[in-house]
Parts: sequence; C-alpha cells; structure tokens
Amino acid sequence: MTRSGTLASLTLALALAACSQSQGQVVASSGPADGYPARLNLVGAEQPQEAAPRQPEGAQWLAAGERLSFGVPGQAALLTLTCERDPSGASLIRLVRTTRAESGAKALLALIGNGRIARLPVNAMADGEAGRWEGLVPAVDPRLDVLKGINSVEATLPGGGTLQLKSSGEPRRLLEACRARDLSRAAV
Repeated sequence: MTRSGTLASLTLALALAACSQSQGQVVASSGPADGYPARLNLVGAEQPQEAAPRQPEGAQWLAAGERLSFGVPGQAALLTLTCERDPSGASLIRLVRTTRAESGAKALLALIGNGRIARLPVNAMADGEAGRWEGLVPAVDPRLDVLKGINSVEATLPGGGTLQLKSSGEPRRLLEACRARDLSRAAV
C-alpha cells in the first residue's frame, strides 16, 4: 500500500471512530432524562485534596553550623539543608522539606533557579499536614549547583506547594564547605 493510501485509510478510520457513540459516559436508560449522563453518588468517594500550602510571610535563611534552614524565625523550618558524612567519609546533603505528606510516598523535589533545574528524590518520613520529606544527595552531585548562584530558587514538591527561597550566599557557603570536607574524594 502506498503512503497516500495508508494516510487515506487512517483518516477514514479516525473519521468513523469520531462518529460512533461514546462508551465513556454512564447514560441513564429510562425516565424523562433519556440520553443524558447519569448523576453518580459520591458519598464515600475520596475527596479532592485542598490547595497546596502557601509560604508564610517573612521566611528567610537561618544558618547554624553545618545546617541551614529556610523558614520564619521562631517557627518550624520549611526546608532544611544539612551537611553529613557517610561511614566512608563522603559528604552528603540531607534535604528535609516540612509540608503535607502521605505515608510511604515518594516524590521529586524540584529546585529551579540560577539557570538550572534539579530534581532530587525525597521520601515521606512522617505523614499528615505537618509531614516530613527527606532526601540524601552526595554533596558532589552537580544537581546541587542550583544552590550556588546568587538568584532566588523555587523549591516545589507535588502537593506540598512552592517555596520561594530568597537570594542568599548561605546555600553556596554550606555546599562548598560540605564539598571541601568530603574525605572520600581525598582518598581517590
């Protein structure tokens, strides 16, 4: 079959499919509303989730040693970055995002800014509205370079809302200090 014959056959098949009765709707079969979609009882059905939480006013970076938190002073941190080491001496950055979470959920925390986009895996460690998501990333991972720039960064977690991380040199300082103390690279 030629190319034009195949195209004509495909066009005819699509046109015929578009003319057929839809099988995707539940249709009432009796009564004065014949032919109209039926109403379904949604009692007991899962309700849609509320809108994602909003970032509170006044959130800022707060540094404490090898830990950097973003939040409103005097309240629980919204995002925390901590420099840690594994048993081999490799430096790691632990990311903790405090927001709504479902038990056992996994997601990608998107960091967008400074001309970069990083998607970092996180797991729900505590569920509920004040849930806790955590991820551990090697400090040498180039995806973390999104934190090195001088511009603000958006941190987005599906269902958990978006944080507008204010421009600061603190994330860069923490990341560079953590990378400098990476003992696994010194041994290579």
